[in-house]
Amino acid sequence: MDKKRILREAQKIAKKFSFWMVSGNITHLYGYVYETPVKKYELEIKFGENFPDKPPKFLLHDEIKELLVNIQLDKLMNWSPESSIVDIVQELKEKIQDALQVSKKKEEQEIASITDVPKKESNLEIKKGQKSEDIEISPETEEYITPDLTAYPPDFEFDEYLIPESSVEDIFHDEQSKETLFEIETFSPSEISKDELEKPPQEQKFEESEETSVAINTELGLIQQEYAYDQIGKKTADINVYITITLTKTFIVRIDFTDYPKKPTISIPDEMKKIMGDPYQSIETLKNWNIKVPSHIVDVLHEIEKKLYFLKEIENQSKKILGEYQCDKIADSITQLKVHLLTYGFKEHTMDIDLETYPNPPKIDLTSDLKNIIEIPIIELNSYKNWKENESEPVEIVREVSWLLDKNSRISFEIDLLKEHYQNINYDPLTAILSMEMKGKMKTQDLTFQFQIKLPREYPSKMPEVKVVNEFELDSHAKIRDDLHSSFDDFFDEWTPFSYLIDLFNLISKKIFEVSVVSCVICHKIDCPTCGVKIATSGDIKPCYTACPYCERTYHNHCWEQTIKSFGKCGFCLKTPPPHMMP
Repeated sequence: MDKKRILREAQKIAKKFSFWMVSGNITHLYGYVYETPVKKYELEIKFGENFPDKPPKFLLHDEIKELLVNIQLDKLMNWSPESSIVDIVQELKEKIQDALQVSKKKEEQEIASITDVPKKESNLEIKKGQKSEDIEISPETEEYITPDLTAYPPDFEFDEYLIPESSVEDIFHDEQSKETLFEIETFSPSEISKDELEKPPQEQKFEESEETSVAINTELGLIQQEYAYDQIGKKTADINVYITITLTKTFIVRIDFTDYPKKPTISIPDEMKKIMGDPYQSIETLKNWNIKVPSHIVDVLHEIEKKLYFLKEIENQSKKILGEYQCDKIADSITQLKVHLLTYGFKEHTMDIDLETYPNPPKIDLTSDLKNIIEIPIIELNSYKNWKENESEPVEIVREVSWLLDKNSRISFEIDLLKEHYQNINYDPLTAILSMEMKGKMKTQDLTFQFQIKLPREYPSKMPEVKVVNEFELDSHAKIRDDLHSSFDDFFDEWTPFSYLIDLFNLISKKIFEVSVVSCVICHKIDCPTCGVKIATSGDIKPCYTACPYCERTYHNHCWEQTIKSFGKCGFCLKTPPPHMMP
């Protein structure tokens, strides 16, 4: 049910016809479609829950039923959500006029002749003999016209007045065919019991003895222009006001200003109290209420709405987080979300985020495992430290936490992978430096290569920095050192976020092997003196290399063959090689 739309429709009807709310209920209207000096043609309109998708119920009283019999209203038959109720009432009025064969001129004469029964069409003063349709309303005046839908009928006399019936069937039935759409049950004074005539129902608004003051009517009119509301009990000024903040969130505020201009009594749900606290302390209009110069009740509602309006921004910020991450909403909270973060191995971690403090940074609560993984306090996050009010968004903090989770989980994964193949690996998360060692040889000298890898903050998007800690000191090793650094450059030239450290160190290991077995145990040269090929090579070139099966000393192939031919044994361990290694 769209209550704001109902309010607009009710105002349009009340400006053109004499209509009022029944029992203060804006969804139930009663009034006169047409009047003559001797008879009134009465109509009730009831709005259902599915309005405006479905039309309201039109309940016709006896006078119209008897006059029109089989009535057909084209605008009602062709209803759409954009249809206007006042147009349907106008069509009904025209059919009544046609049936009575009343011309417009005659109608004006009849209305002009009723001088002792003033008709209240709106809050504007209508001169005798002047129709409300003939009154020119300037835009400035029209903006403040609020038909009083709560007043008594102006010519109220119980003997002549028929009680609006709430139990009768609608003239518009969804299940019936068009031929039976306007089947009407007759209203008759004889159907009302004697007790009912002597003691009208309590809920009948028009028979209340309480008089509504001009001030209260004015306040109701101002509220009616902007908010949907329902009257709660017998008191005209005791109402429930509906404040819609988002598409899915409407708050109900009970406000009783029966004693206006005294301070009104306000009651709000617990959910609102969590947001704005005690309204008498948080709402300046109430806090500073002056009975001599009272504020309008609608001003109180404006301030409450402003306090609640931040929920619209919170909803927008929540949608941004929900659009990127799987989230659960926390029960009984409109500002909290539980965010699920997935990382390597489909491991799931959660973080709680509370947007209650927005536009200031949100409250973040991480699980202990997640805290250990990201290894940095929330207040030290860049997105948190550089927060700008009304510019920064909570989703930026979630992104950084998610990114740190992915990054550090990947580093842990890579370190575990390296430990399966290499020894002496250490990682310092505070400095983001990874240290490791590899063994090799320089000519006949054993040597341990020590590497230091600096992982940048943007890793793996940005490539790491590799440094050989124990750089070679001998000039004779300069070429080997240059070859090793060249291999780093080649690897990093092709670096992508999908490159792994294990790939880098496999390349380094290969390069160390190439440069570590560089000299022959016999000739002490890198290049073979016979064929000129290195004892260790890379690429498609086959090395000139052989190793003693007993002492594992390295030879050029040609140096090995010459040694065995001339001596028959390894030149270093003096052992005879197996037959298959004999030249």
